[in-house]
Amino acid sequence: MVKADPKIESMPHATLETLLAQVADGSMDAFSRLYDITSGRLFAIAFRILRDDAVAQDATQEAYVNIWRKARLYDPARGSPIGWMSVIVRNVALNMIRADRPTEPFDDLDIPVAPVDPPDSHLGQCLKQLPEDQRNAIVLTYTYGLTHSELAEHLSVPLGTAKSWVRRGMLTLKERMLR
Repeated sequence: MVKADPKIESMPHATLETLLAQVADGSMDAFSRLYDITSGRLFAIAFRILRDDAVAQDATQEAYVNIWRKARLYDPARGSPIGWMSVIVRNVALNMIRADRPTEPFDDLDIPVAPVDPPDSHLGQCLKQLPEDQRNAIVLTYTYGLTHSELAEHLSVPLGTAKSWVRRGMLTLKERMLR
């Protein structure tokens, strides 16, 4: 969890909303103030995902370019300003990770259906209790880093099916791990 930033926590959402509205109108002063208030939080999110200071700085910079360009798309009815900006920096960071992954075709990848021995015996026991489709979807997603789209392609199932296998499996796994 990203630590609360006192600059943001003490600031009313209306102030950030106002700054975003002014940024949408092209105000560099508002953009500078928005950056000063939120950059620490957004950098922390990028760093937590990327685990590299320089790469996290690049991700944060790219996120602010996106915020500048998309400020007019912010809708207060859909969430807080910091939440909206956090999603932008998160997506930038995840895209940077995906861009660094090798792009060999799936046919050339040697991906087993499931590892024989998970690193944690309790996890292994809980995974064995899941239906096979959910277990395989979770393993491929979290062990091999496949996106939902890649998972659907690899398993030759519709995207919605792959997503639901992962979601239902994770909910069941969480429940069983807590027992």
